[in-house]
Amino acid sequence: MAGTATEQFVGLGKPAITFPGKGPQFTYAFAEAQTRLLGSSLILLDQPTQVADTVQSLLRDPDRLQLIAENGWRRMGKPGAARRIAACLLERFEQS
Repeated sequence: MAGTATEQFVGLGKPAITFPGKGPQFTYAFAEAQTRLLGSSLILLDQPTQVADTVQSLLRDPDRLQLIAENGWRRMGKPGAARRIAACLLERFEQS
């Protein structure tokens, strides 16, 4: 995943493990910027070979998983934004 899909995943309170690829869309610079946006919920690795050790480390640390979950919820907000935006737009259109 890259970009918005990763942000949505983090918003669910899940840790996202990522590493930059060779393509133009998910460069190291983009990955670093996304890490700043998503904080501890995004775990940026240098190599795909590091994923298994990282997952094992996370599974052994429930406190870290809880902090990652809380970080994701705080940064991405609570569910239902699309419904709230639609309701707001409908209200404004009805007032016009």
